[in-house]
Amino acid sequence: MSKGYLVMAQGNYLDMAIALAESIKRTQSTVNNISIIVDCDVDVTEHSAVDNFIELPNDMSGTAEWKIHNRCQFYDLSPYDETVILDADMLFLTDVGHWWTDMSRYDLLLTKRVKTYRGEWVTDSPYRKTFRTNKLPDVYSAFTYFKKSDLAKTFFQLLTSIIQNWDVWSELYSFHHQQDRPSIDVAMAIAVKILDCESEVTSTRDYPTFTHMKSGCQGWKQYPEDWRRYLPYFIHGNNLKFGDYIQQGVLHYVSKDFANDHVMEIFK
Repeated sequence: MSKGYLVMAQGNYLDMAIALAESIKRTQSTVNNISIIVDCDVDVTEHSAVDNFIELPNDMSGTAEWKIHNRCQFYDLSPYDETVILDADMLFLTDVGHWWTDMSRYDLLLTKRVKTYRGEWVTDSPYRKTFRTNKLPDVYSAFTYFKKSDLAKTFFQLLTSIIQNWDVWSELYSFHHQQDRPSIDVAMAIAVKILDCESEVTSTRDYPTFTHMKSGCQGWKQYPEDWRRYLPYFIHGNNLKFGDYIQQGVLHYVSKDFANDHVMEIFK
């Protein structure tokens, strides 16, 4: 069965997705295939780390600035039998190939817990009020596994309806702290709740997970929008260090200009 990673890269996310592809090719010993969904012309000869560029056939986001609407198309657009969906603003820093063995036991698997840069579990996120007050499953979309299956197909069909009819579904399932525009994390949580499948699509293991660099996740009393204002980072050999902590696994760096030439030196 074919396995690989899939990323949506609209607009200025393409450079980040290519950096992600390079990190996967450099660090993953088992599954390192990656395809990028794009809405623009790309010179494929310039990006050898990317296996496939897939043209987005139907842009469902319209004029929306926050273009998460197309993520419900992952199931149909994936060229793989088993797929991990990633956010573009991520980097793989160490090999997580062993995760695939456990993930393959599922039809659909969402990330349940994420970590701080110190490697601790995030226990109190200020960004999760909608989940807490509406008793939604606390899931993260940025690392999501699925295989071509009835459950995954049903899930993404429902996700499409939720995103396309956001006002209706969010009123029903996330009335408290309701978000006025679609959120893919909230939409996935609503889909899990409707299907009553949380135990089937989350794991009690320590993975899949990622280091979530939103400032409010770090346990700081005060936090800026950009975590780099508080936290120094530097290259130490082939390692990336945040403060005194070497980063491992999958990094969701959030700050869009982070994966610059200096940071990408760790993969050379």
